[in-house]
This record gives sequence, structure tokens and C-alpha cells, in this order.
Amino acid sequence: MINIQKYLFFAMMVLFSTLSFAQKKTNFVVVIDAGHGGKDAGARGVADLEKNIALDVVLRFGAMIEKNHPDVKVVYTRKTDVFLELWERTQISNNNKANLFISIHCNSATNSSATGTETFVMGLNKMNQTDEVSRRENSVVFLEKDQEKYEKFNPNDPEAVIAFEIMNAAYKEQSIRFADLVEKSFVNKQGRKSRGVKQANFHVLRGNASPSVLVELGFISNYEEGTYLASDAGKQASTEAIYAAFKEYKKEFDRRSGIVSTDEKPKPVKVAEKPLEGKSLKVKFLETTLKYSISSPQLKGLTDVEIVQDGSKYVYYYGNTNLQSRADELLSVVKRKGFTKASIVEFDLNKRLDGQKNYRVLFMTSNKKYKDRDDRFNGLSNVLRVKSGGMFNYYFGTDKTLDSAQKTLEAVQKKGFRNAFVVTFNGEEPL
Repeated sequence: MINIQKYLFFAMMVLFSTLSFAQKKTNFVVVIDAGHGGKDAGARGVADLEKNIALDVVLRFGAMIEKNHPDVKVVYTRKTDVFLELWERTQISNNNKANLFISIHCNSATNSSATGTETFVMGLNKMNQTDEVSRRENSVVFLEKDQEKYEKFNPNDPEAVIAFEIMNAAYKEQSIRFADLVEKSFVNKQGRKSRGVKQANFHVLRGNASPSVLVELGFISNYEEGTYLASDAGKQASTEAIYAAFKEYKKEFDRRSGIVSTDEKPKPVKVAEKPLEGKSLKVKFLETTLKYSISSPQLKGLTDVEIVQDGSKYVYYYGNTNLQSRADELLSVVKRKGFTKASIVEFDLNKRLDGQKNYRVLFMTSNKKYKDRDDRFNGLSNVLRVKSGGMFNYYFGTDKTLDSAQKTLEAVQKKGFRNAFVVTFNGEEPL
């Protein structure tokens, strides 16, 4: 059982020491930690090792801060491929009186389809997934000489839980705030999939006398994401996303500290943007005779993709909004992915198709002939079967407006048909 008096004493010492050196310091100190290193390779990705990707991103991130923030002191736990014990990383942070500690890592999973970023703060978790990540990242202690220094925490011991929460309460709110900024930046700046902000018991975060986070850049066990993160473009984009979060966090820190940047100008009062009534804006980024699945590498990691068949061609759209400003943001995301000819397309949601024309959702193609209400349709009924060559295409729904067709598509995708898409018909014949 953990001694609560000892943990309470440690928590109070951390709190008072932080207050004392917060009064003396003039610069903001950020400690950047490249996970693993040396004999500890971390996760083995499809294109590179975790330790290499993490170090590359850390060096880029630190250089970006040093260039743009002369009032910030950047401290690196490592700048080369060397092995550091976990307690040493925490000690470097505390010895430098850090205002923020950021540990950079890459994720890995036995399920090679797993993708997405996630950012952890110190805390008690109740999810098996976060248990797995913390076990993997903490496993480096088995490479260290003195493992006894990592006192085991028993989550079923009420005294231990109380002591744990007191020790982390001083920095938890700001840790979560920065973690949230990081995840939002990954989504908004890169168009990445975010698995959210999570809590876990990481040795490298425990004992830090500052707001602290551990950032998982993505799954290097996934072919597309692992190849992307190992590339120069992937590492640079990840760096810029984390830097954008840091820049916003530093602004908020300065405001709380009463520091006003000399280059800050009064912001003009924003007039609330008026949504387009009955309209939808989407980014058209690809038109081809080839049909790609949602997870295809040709889509370069874009999610929220809608596929519409137009004659013999397939048109790929990204996003869906009725705000022009949001459409501009979506267009920027797509162009950064390499689709430089992408453009914003406006749709009239309430415009009805003429005559016998209608929209239907193609959700399955097979060389077998199935009857309506087949179990393979996952509850979909009134399914239209159309033979095309030696194959059978299966369609659901009959809609006259794009708005209702979009809702039908979403309902079909929720049934498990993620690659379903909208096709225009004339009666019961696809155009």
C-alpha cells in the first residue's frame, strides 16, 4: 500500500516549489521530450522506428519555437539517439523549472487498421485501450538498472487514489487544456483523425511539477499512417500542428500573467457569419473513373469523404458545411494533402430532380444474386438489384433532393456499409 503521508508531503513540496520559482523566473520554459532513444527503439513502424520519428519532430518543433519566441527557453531531454531513463526526463523538466512538459511518441497496435492521434495527461483511466498504451510506453523501465524507484500504484487503494489526485490536481486543468489544443490542431490543421484527450498513468508524466502531456502522433503500425509519419511532409505537418497548439497556449499563459505582446493588435469585432439557407458547400478534390474505398491511400488520409457516381466517373467530395469560412478551411486542408486543383462546390439541398430522376445509394456489389431482405443487407429492405456485366449492384432508397439522399447515405453507412455512395437514376436505371 502506498503511504499517503509521503505522497501528500511530495505533492505539497511540488506545489510550493512551483510557486516559489514561478515568482522568480522571467522566461517561459518548455521541456520537449523525444520518446525512447538509444537501445530503446520504441514501436517498430512500417517505415521507421518510433524513436527516430519522435526525435525528428521534437527537433523541428524546438527550432520553430526558438525562431518565433525569443522569450521562451527550449530544453530538450535528448537531441541525439541516446537512451534516457524515464525518471531522468522528469528530473530535467523539474530542474529547469518548466512551465510545460511535452513528450512526443508514436502509437502502435496489433490491429493494423488502427489510426489517429491522441494526447494523454496524467490521471486514472478506466479504459483497456489506454491501459495498453501506458503499459507499452512504461515498458522502458525494464531496460533500466533500478526499477524499484517506480513505486507501484494500486488503483484499488482509496488512500493511494486520494494522494494521486492531490498530487496531480495543481496541473491537471492546464494539462488538459494544452492536450485539447493539440488534438484540435491535428484535426483543423491537418485533417487528421483524433482519438481524443485521454488520461493514463505514465511514469514520464508522474512527478512533473508543471502541466504535462504525452502526444501520440499516430499509428506507425498502420501502412498509410506509418508511411505518412515517416515522410518529411508528415513530420513537418505534425510539427506545425503541435506548434500551433503551443502558440495558442503561450498566448493564454501570457494573458493570465498580464503580459501583452507588442505585436498584438486590437481584434476587429467579428460579425456572426450567416449560414447559407438551403445550400451545402463541399470540396471537390478528385474525379476519376476509378472507385476507391474510404480508407484507400489514394485519398491521402482524408476522412468524411463522400463519393458520388456521375455517369462513368466517380466524384470525391470532402466535408459538408453551410458556412463559407468553414468551406475555405476545408479547402486548405485538402490542398495541403496535395489536391491542388480542389475547389468548393455549392449544392442546392432542396432542388428536386425532374421527371423520373431520383437518387439512390449503392451499398453492395456482388457476383451473387440476393433477394430483398437478405441478411447480408443488415436490415435494409426494398432493395433494388441491377445487373451490370457479370455483377449485381444493390441500391437502397429513392430520393428526389440531395438533402434527403445525404440522410439516406448516412443511414446506410451506419448499417456498416462505409463505402456506400450516391448514384443518380432515371426511374430504375442508373444514369
